[in-house]
Amino acid sequence: MLLTFTSIHAQNEGIESDMFASMKGSDKAAVVAVHFGTTNENARIQSIERFNMRLREAFPQYEFREAWTSRIVIKKMQEHDIVKQTPSQLLEELRQDGFTHILIQPSNIINGTEMDFLRLEVDKFRNAKAFKDIRIGDPLLSSVDDYYKVVEAECAIYKDRKTVNVLVCHGSTKDKNTHYTMLDYVFRDSNHDNWAVATIEGFPTQANLIKNLKANGVKKVNLIPFMFVAGEHVHKDIAENWKKALESVGIKSKVFTRGIGEYDNILDIYVNHAKHASKHRTYSSIERKLMSSGE
Repeated sequence: MLLTFTSIHAQNEGIESDMFASMKGSDKAAVVAVHFGTTNENARIQSIERFNMRLREAFPQYEFREAWTSRIVIKKMQEHDIVKQTPSQLLEELRQDGFTHILIQPSNIINGTEMDFLRLEVDKFRNAKAFKDIRIGDPLLSSVDDYYKVVEAECAIYKDRKTVNVLVCHGSTKDKNTHYTMLDYVFRDSNHDNWAVATIEGFPTQANLIKNLKANGVKKVNLIPFMFVAGEHVHKDIAENWKKALESVGIKSKVFTRGIGEYDNILDIYVNHAKHASKHRTYSSIERKLMSSGE
């Protein structure tokens, strides 16, 4: 069969295919939220539970479930009698309970290592044909449009244009952190020159940030976490280590301590990704090869 693809935009959109419309009388569907997890109760309530609520509201007619990916966090939660399942554990339970259609939406920010592992877990069930249809929505920063939406959202939340706003990201070893250098570029391309992006465990580094701030004579910044939950990285790395490092070179720092999962305009992007995944399937490897070769 010859497939015709008309544009790069169409390639990013996927193939129109409504997974829920294909359900038959005996089929059962579930919507699954997947999070890294956190031991911080306030962060869990303010970000994770808020995310879950928004997904429930978007798909009220289907069963809702939740899974966490951090085995370390899950183990710590068990010590407090709070039980969380991994994606594999939850999917096996759904399979045994007769569910046929599964829509997964992660709260990951980028297509990094965590997303890779999640896709590997899902592929085991997909390859075993455990469900009639199983799909994963994109993380927050996936398309070029996502970056511009995130920049718009951050600027609507933090409106201080007189101070340099520094987004402090977690960082990833995958793809040399191109996600965060692109985010930094999009701020400038959107004429928001008082914003900068840096990472805790990647690039741009804290040292890169300080170098650029000093070169531009910056004396005051707002440190803003760009992490889904306001957990240990926010309260220790940013509020203590980063603040101390900046102030040691004469740069005053005001620290904000809310995760991005607390803001509806950010959650809107996640929900739209879930809705899109429910109505579009991704291209197969053969279809992608045909697109790239122009056949």
